[in-house]
Amino acid sequence: MSMNHQAHGSGLGSPPLKKTIDALCFGGDWACSNGDLEALGHVASRLASCTPEPLHHELAGLSAVCRSDPDRASELWLQLKRRVLLDVPRR
Repeated sequence: MSMNHQAHGSGLGSPPLKKTIDALCFGGDWACSNGDLEALGHVASRLASCTPEPLHHELAGLSAVCRSDPDRASELWLQLKRRVLLDVPRR
């Protein structure tokens, strides 16, 4: 078994927070650029579960906005994603 496989391939436990946040932000960008507001709302909900207040509350709010105002949701995503990437400790 290679060292890389030992370090990354066990499948046990959850990925580090940094990888989870990076993957969710990538998914949010994809959803936003493809107009998939349902997926963007799901991403916002998942990010809310791993962020502290007040970001947690704002991401939960974004999830609700995705159901009613696509333009506002896209605008909020860009603002909140930037804050998530800058403010959330990603161990």
